[in-house]
Amino acid sequence: MNNSASEKLRRFYSTFTSDDRVLILINADPDAIASAMAVKRLLWRKVASACIACVNIIKRSDNLAMIKLLGIKINYISEIDPFRFTKYIIVDSQPDHHDCFGLFRPSVVIDHHPETCIFGDFIDVRPTYGATATILTEYLRAAGIKPSEKLATGLFYAIKTDTGNFGRKTLMKDIEAFQYLFRFANHQLE
Repeated sequence: MNNSASEKLRRFYSTFTSDDRVLILINADPDAIASAMAVKRLLWRKVASACIACVNIIKRSDNLAMIKLLGIKINYISEIDPFRFTKYIIVDSQPDHHDCFGLFRPSVVIDHHPETCIFGDFIDVRPTYGATATILTEYLRAAGIKPSEKLATGLFYAIKTDTGNFGRKTLMKDIEAFQYLFRFANHQLE
């Protein structure tokens, strides 16, 4: 992987200690869900714990199916004590994208939407990218982590949906990530 991805990964990791309890905050959709899965995988054995929490009620059948088929554990923010965590990550959103996000001082923000109100210790916002899942795929590759079938399937599906099957805003980076994930994904599920 290129030096830029390795440097961003190094800076991402430097934000955490092994004692941190990390809350990954999302407004659940396929890109946010898969990206949160990837963040959780990146932090495995690097922090004391990592938990995914969504700020929205998940109603769409495709999102519910994705969560069920991939066996993803997602908590609703209202069902947990968010203040027991030491670090907060916002994925596929920014602090002003939802009222609940504004309650936290994020340590990390990773997103592909146009920059609005952004702050944190580590920020990686790339509005030219078609999906946040592409950014997280680059992180996994820089870390030398081969994605599990479930993680690859989630990221693959996220890139596919957020780019509208590459009919919307797309970079070559999105296509490269999609091609990389293709060999690991379960195409029966997507």
